[in-house]
Amino acid sequence: MTTSPFTADDATEDELADYYGLVLADARAERPDDPEPTYDSVIGRLRTPFTALGRCVHTAAYVDGTLVGLISAGLPEDENVEQAILDVKVHPEHRRRGIGTALLGAVLPTLVSARRTLVAGWGLIDGKSGAGWADHLGFRVVYRQVLQRLEVATTDRELWHVPPPPGYRAVRWVGTAPAALLESYAQARSAIHDMPSADWSYRPPSWTPERIRRAEADLRDRSVEQRVVAAVHEESGAAVGLTELEFYPHRPEFGYQQETAVLAAHRGHGLGRFIKAHMMNWVVEERPGTTHVWTTTADDNEHMRRVNKQIGYTTVRVTINVELETDALRI
Repeated sequence: MTTSPFTADDATEDELADYYGLVLADARAERPDDPEPTYDSVIGRLRTPFTALGRCVHTAAYVDGTLVGLISAGLPEDENVEQAILDVKVHPEHRRRGIGTALLGAVLPTLVSARRTLVAGWGLIDGKSGAGWADHLGFRVVYRQVLQRLEVATTDRELWHVPPPPGYRAVRWVGTAPAALLESYAQARSAIHDMPSADWSYRPPSWTPERIRRAEADLRDRSVEQRVVAAVHEESGAAVGLTELEFYPHRPEFGYQQETAVLAAHRGHGLGRFIKAHMMNWVVEERPGTTHVWTTTADDNEHMRRVNKQIGYTTVRVTINVELETDALRI
């Protein structure tokens, strides 16, 4: 077996096809009930990773010239700069031969040189190979979350007929927050720090108006569409809650829920349900090709799980996040 760096920009069409085959085989083994990923969505994800991952580096494993595994390391660049967020895929026909561990060893010098003292894995499925591999290497479970899915075609749209709570209204935008709401929007986004996180080390962004403008520009540069619905308090004119969806160019039929947050002083009025329902009405009006919306929330966040259920989400599975100090890796 050999390993070498892998990037979408330098890969040949045959290499990209082999990578798609690897991801497809992994998906069929790990998540057989999910919609199968398309070629465009897989290569697009490789080129446009989720924002929270930061810059990503990839290393591939080959056996007799055939791509059999790949490790991706996300390197956040603002908060969480001590972390590397790993995703490891090994073809089911080549598992239990040390390929995943060899890939981890191959990428380790890069993590050390980038001063990443903590290695993490997100969204592992209990009972599947990734979780078992992480446990074998000594990773500890730090967070449990539920993956939830809203299937647009089969959801009763009456669930989205939610009137605004007295004293509040919805304001929505694509890509750029209105200047008049920017300051309060930044404050409302910071309410995400109140979310249950158990022992998870990941820290959500610390939002300021300047940070928001920078993040908006980054999304535009990557052709990611961000839709935001904010709950505005009529008396003060301030944004006091928000929900966000992102649409990626490589899988435009999927919406990915990002932050939903309400300032503590304005909780208890049903604002979370109101703005999420408003978002769905907006999405089906302007993006009728949307088939699914995906979200995750902490397994013990009963309030948000209930809100999601009220607007049509169903739970797909429980997943785990794991962590281990880099210098404790047993490889």
